Amino acid sequence: MSRQLLRALTAAAGILLGVGVVTGSAANLSLTSQNFTPYRTCTITATPATTTAVSDTTARQGTPTTNFGALTTLTVSSGNAVNQRVYLRFDLTVCSPAIPASAIVRLATLRLYMSAVPAACRTLNLFPVTAAWVETTLTWNNQPFGTTLNNPPTGSRTGTFNVGTPVGCQNQAAGYVAGGTVTADIANFVAGTATNFGWMIRDDTEGSATTRTATFTAKELGTVAQEPQLVITYVRVP
Repeated sequence: MSRQLLRALTAAAGILLGVGVVTGSAANLSLTSQNFTPYRTCTITATPATTTAVSDTTARQGTPTTNFGALTTLTVSSGNAVNQRVYLRFDLTVCSPAIPASAIVRLATLRLYMSAVPAACRTLNLFPVTAAWVETTLTWNNQPFGTTLNNPPTGSRTGTFNVGTPVGCQNQAAGYVAGGTVTADIANFVAGTATNFGWMIRDDTEGSATTRTATFTAKELGTVAQEPQLVITYVRVP
């Protein structure tokens, strides 16, 4: 084996092991190293059903003064005077180890288990809530975003995903939905540039002539395999 090939193989092995490798000849020694970025993940799951780490409820236009925080389902609906919105919040302080304010958030995904799928492909939008709310008292009439339909406007959404049975729709069957990415929001919450009041989820076009509803599992169901989840992948900055 030639010296050049031996040096190349030695360097490659060192990179795989993540250690410094001495390369070169006796007359010309040099030290090279490969640094690896330590990714960490925090997963917040809405379990048990009594946990305070997650708050979830539905605001229903058809019963505007009733609170639905104790239900085992969450519903997003568009229809004639029967629109429904989901409010959801995860307490980031339960992450262990704690996510430092200087951390770089690489990916944050909201996972909701869909138990009933609309017959039409619907776009659901995520909006960071800008005021405090309480799971056991929130109603359609007192919700932070008010009662005006299609508010806030679609252009201010920070996440979106599609649900529905038609071919080509992003999420066509029951199970955890794909596409609920909230990386920018979590980065702001971690850095302290925005307050974590969670998200509101609404249909992209409220007030449709035909009622379309997507149903998700709430923490109150108590089924671990179907609970709302927030998965955060981040990097600690030295």
